[in-house]
Amino acid sequence: MIDIHCHVLYGLDDGPENLEQSMELIRELEKKGVEKIIATPHYISGEDYVPTCEEIREKVEILRKEIEKENLKIKLYAGMEVYASHDTVEKIKNKEILPLNDSRYILIEFPFEIIPKYMTDLLFAMQLEGYTPIIAHPERYCPDYRESKLLDELVDKGVLLQINSESILGFYGKRAKKAAYRLLKEGMVHLVATDSHNLNKILSDKKSIEKKISDICGIENAERIMYANPQRVLENEDVLAMSEVRKRLAIINIFRRFSLKM
Repeated sequence: MIDIHCHVLYGLDDGPENLEQSMELIRELEKKGVEKIIATPHYISGEDYVPTCEEIREKVEILRKEIEKENLKIKLYAGMEVYASHDTVEKIKNKEILPLNDSRYILIEFPFEIIPKYMTDLLFAMQLEGYTPIIAHPERYCPDYRESKLLDELVDKGVLLQINSESILGFYGKRAKKAAYRLLKEGMVHLVATDSHNLNKILSDKKSIEKKISDICGIENAERIMYANPQRVLENEDVLAMSEVRKRLAIINIFRRFSLKM
């Protein structure tokens, strides 16, 4: 598994507090089958402390050296999880926001309980700047995001969705699990990640996650969203949709509309 969303850097957010806690998390992730990690500390504009791109890169380098000392195989890269705000695009223009591995992909989080009025405009503005937004864990947001069909529209316009592996297994409750299943069944998921902050949030190994996803939408799609697409993010290449699922649903919808007209 390639993990594009992980709070593994110490002293920058609500993840590990020190170097040893970061290394404990990295060791456990490797045991669970994670091969590569993009470190994504929270970036929340307006907070008393906001990590800089340089601080993140420095922490990544420190951990890379520790990984090498311990002869671990896991690879570490730099990124951020950006909390959406009115000044997000301005921060991007000012190079204050760090894309995932310096690619065109930016991981962005939205409020859990309300849909902000500026959401679609912000995402479109990011695209105009040449970036591809990846919405973090939409399955954990309030039902309005899904019931309004907003996510469907955004995906059709090139926005990507990343769900948490533990949502699929019920760690975040029934609502998030049900939403994750629905997004997978409808072919709207592009990436799966751990969103790990500490050892308490690593419950499953990659085989368990892969099997569960395969049961929902097939092994090919499981491999795509756990391995192929994350690697494409790292290499700044185009991410692939779960195309067969989307095509099948599109055909079903055409037949439904045709039947209603009969």
